[in-house]
Order: sequence, then C-alpha cells, then structure tokens
Amino acid sequence: MVGQIQVIWLCLSVSTVYSATHSLKYFYTALPQSTGLPEFSAVAYLDEQPIYFYDSSTKQVVARQEWVKGAVDADFWRRNKQLLMDTEKVFKTNMDTARKRFNQTSALALQKMYSCEWNEETGATDGHELYGYGGEDFLSFDLEHERWIAPVLQGLRTKLKWDADGPKLEAKTHYLTHTCIEWLKKYVSYQSMRDRKVPPQVSLLQKEPSCRVTCHATGFYPDATMIFWRRDGVEIHDDVEHEETLPNGDGTYQKRTHLTVSPEDLQKHNYTCTVQHVSGDVVLSANRDSIRSNSRHTQS
Repeated sequence: MVGQIQVIWLCLSVSTVYSATHSLKYFYTALPQSTGLPEFSAVAYLDEQPIYFYDSSTKQVVARQEWVKGAVDADFWRRNKQLLMDTEKVFKTNMDTARKRFNQTSALALQKMYSCEWNEETGATDGHELYGYGGEDFLSFDLEHERWIAPVLQGLRTKLKWDADGPKLEAKTHYLTHTCIEWLKKYVSYQSMRDRKVPPQVSLLQKEPSCRVTCHATGFYPDATMIFWRRDGVEIHDDVEHEETLPNGDGTYQKRTHLTVSPEDLQKHNYTCTVQHVSGDVVLSANRDSIRSNSRHTQS
C-alpha cells in the first residue's frame, strides 16, 4: 500500500517529464505512526517495475524480481539495508521538521523520489530529485543549474541551506548523471541478457555402433532445458542417463543425455530425442543418417 501511495503523488508531479527509454527510480516514504503502516519504506523501480523493497517493519531489503539477485554483488543487500536504516532515521527527523514548518500538530507523509533516465537510441540522459510533504511538492532539484527549487515558502529555508553546500550539490549532480546511469545501464544490460532466447544446436553422437547414443544440445540460453527420449512415440526413462547442464565459454550452455540401446533395437524402433527450450522444441530421429559417429568402421 505504501508503494501505491508513492506512485500516485510522484507520477502526477513528473509524468510529463519522463520520455527516456529506460528509467531507474527510487521512492522513499515516511508515514506517521497513526496510519498503522510501516513508518518508513523504500522501493526501487526499473522501467516502472519494482525490483527491490525495504520497510521499517522488517528491516530487510527484499528483491521483487528474481533476476535482480544475479545482477548485484553478494554484499549489495547488506550495504543497502544499512543505508536505508540510516535514511529512515533522517526521514523521521525531517518529517517532524516539516510539521513544525507548516505549524501542524501532527505530521503528514514525507516523500522523496530520485531517478535517472537513459535513452538507449540517442544516448541522452537526465536526472530528477523531488521531495513532497502531505502529497504536495516541497523541494525539487534543478539538475541543469545545480540548485534546489522551493515551490512553497516552507521549503525556502532548506533550499538556501542546501544551495550553500557546494560539495553536496556536486555529489548530487554526479550521482544523477553518472552513478545512477551506470546502475541503470547495468540493470538493463543484465535483464536484456537474461531475457534473450538462443535456441539449442542439437546433434546425435555415437562413438561405436555398439555404444550408447548421446543427444547433445549446446549453445542455448537461458540454461533451463529438458532432454528426453521416445521410442515409437512413447517417452522412456529406462536406460537413459542425464548429465548436468554446463556453461560454455561464450555465456551459453550445453547438456547431454545418453541412451543405451542395441544396434538391432535402434533399427527396429523409431527413437527420437526431444530438446525442450523456451526458444522452441527440437526433435531428432536416431537413424543411420542422423547419428554422427567417429567409428573407424562403416556401419552395415
């Protein structure tokens, strides 16, 4: 529910600005205790899809997309947990400060959104940072002129203080124009790599006519694949041995499944190997013409 509240306010504020192909956005929200919801939460979005989440109840950073676990280093979750726990304390203090600025008896929701965009076709980039209080814009960062803008009088004091801190302004600009863009490109690249589908190249191998027949699938991506044998259209499990899926040096994978069968039985029945992959199924019939053999003897 907290994530939905964040999206409603900030999309109304910046929906006409975003035009980049890809975006990486972070939403922080601090809420009064009276709401019954977590007092602080943070959600990261890649192209409008949540990728990880933190709240003050669990004190944990949790992946919302399985693929993001492979895109970050092992220490990522600990680092961000500590960072967000520290941010939570700051937000609670800032929420009370905003309450006093507006001369209110009880505090309202304090929100922050910062993001960067990257157009994959043109290479153009952009960045934004916004603060909101009570569902209204409170402060926004002018990236082009490296300064803060206060749309309400209550934010003027903070604007003047932050504008006077040159090193922090430079750090903010560097993050939005470099660090954030680097993370965005990293996520997009990893997701694109993960989402690509490369079909397997399948071959049937046999050292000697009396040896087992190997169904070899290689060069496929992603790694999830199944190989099984059929005899006269019926799947068989006896005399079938499966090997583990192994990585190739180019980022693709390979897998072998072996069938122990006599030369007589191989000629008598129709044996087929089926390789199931997200890119499509491949079916090969095990006959004299399709089996590659390194035998020095000619099959009769």
